[in-house]
Amino acid sequence: MRKATVVGFGLVMALAGSGCGRAGGAAPGPKAPPAATTAGTVDHAVATSPGAEPADARRTARDGTWIGASAEGDMLTSSTRETFLGVWVDVPEIRPEVRPPMELALVIDTSGSMAGAKIESARSAASTLVKNLADGDIVALDTFSDTARTVVPPTRLTAETRQQFLRAIAGLGVSGSTNMFDGLTLAEGQVAAAPPTHSIRRIVVISDGIANVGPSSPETLGAIAERGLRFRAQVTSLGVGNDYDERTLNALAVRSSGRLYHLTEPREMANILQGELALLNATLASDSFVEVVPAPGVQLIGADGIRADWHEGGALRIPLGALHAGQHREALVRVRITDPASFEGQTRSLASVRLRFRDAQDSDLERVQEVVARTQLTGDEAAVASHVSSRTKAIVAIQESAKIQMAAAQRINDGRFMDADKELARAEASLAAQARVVTAPTEKKRIAEAQTRVAAARATTQAMPSKPKAAQRSDALELNAQGMKDMGF
Repeated sequence: MRKATVVGFGLVMALAGSGCGRAGGAAPGPKAPPAATTAGTVDHAVATSPGAEPADARRTARDGTWIGASAEGDMLTSSTRETFLGVWVDVPEIRPEVRPPMELALVIDTSGSMAGAKIESARSAASTLVKNLADGDIVALDTFSDTARTVVPPTRLTAETRQQFLRAIAGLGVSGSTNMFDGLTLAEGQVAAAPPTHSIRRIVVISDGIANVGPSSPETLGAIAERGLRFRAQVTSLGVGNDYDERTLNALAVRSSGRLYHLTEPREMANILQGELALLNATLASDSFVEVVPAPGVQLIGADGIRADWHEGGALRIPLGALHAGQHREALVRVRITDPASFEGQTRSLASVRLRFRDAQDSDLERVQEVVARTQLTGDEAAVASHVSSRTKAIVAIQESAKIQMAAAQRINDGRFMDADKELARAEASLAAQARVVTAPTEKKRIAEAQTRVAAARATTQAMPSKPKAAQRSDALELNAQGMKDMGF
């Protein structure tokens, strides 16, 4: 496990645009199932333009279907009433020709605990980020300690304003407590006012501590991050050292479909922010979400491990935000079959699964892709065993393991090392069980890699009682970060 652990895959960016008061200007016997449960694929733009599609390979790959979905198998046992629907988004590994303008709010914890190497690294990382942003991007610099303040208001980058930014960053000092609520609220208001010309919007938070001034619960702070999705903003959080509140940074990532980084060493900040900017520069879509619409005879119960909102007709929407080249997102939706007789012996639709997004490479055009997940119920156990969905089974195994890892991290924080080891042993056993069912080599490899990570975490946990407190805390944060990464954050 790397010392700088990345969690998640959404970035929160900000808009740049036309000034607007700103400085500087997102039957009998089982029938054979279809070849894939994602039959019926549709890929279309909501608005169309005349003329033929370009024939170049780059455009063809980018316009391919990114969305996939499947039940736990093309065939399920007749007694099945509830099952998982696996949903995934695989963005093509196509480097965008241009990156739309971005607005970014950089929010830095300047409380007293950031003194020394932490604030020095934060200044260096922020300077590196500003130097590498494009002219025309809009950037704000905010800090929080006892209160939050705007050091540089949202400003369009030019050769002149970039130098002003760098001077402001160099002057950052530290004092006081940690009012993250005010810092997030301030940044949210700035990004909410971003002009429509800048479709990539992100809030980047750097903190080493626990919010202890103002509203400070993970639920409250997570709600601010979630609210930002209404205007395409996501949160990228950098947790520095061993003292930050991982539950809060987890909430910021999950609720905004953002990203979490655990930094053991402050000096890792600059490289992390450079990597984050590289992902932002590779943005292919913004304002994306998955919509799951149940078929007749089917009820959606909820989504596991990811934020989802209920919509008309019992549909679920899972917000994803910005999507970059090569990104992979996965989710599990719990499904109840309310009319099992209609699925007995014949293949029926479970749900329509639609990916909706704004095309960052095509004038922010709204696009829709659809797949239909299908299954059937049968008493033929051999048929069920031979028609397993390896992708969905792997998602079930890895996400269950991830949740156990995060729970084990909390046990370690409480000094309950034996309980943490038991949790991790359970994760190992679950992964091993799914590995025996999955047949696709790619998914078997993913599960094997997850088993290796859990085994290493168990070995670390078993050695913890003899370690210093600081090392125990560092290991717990690494375990939490790995679990978040496996969940897709």
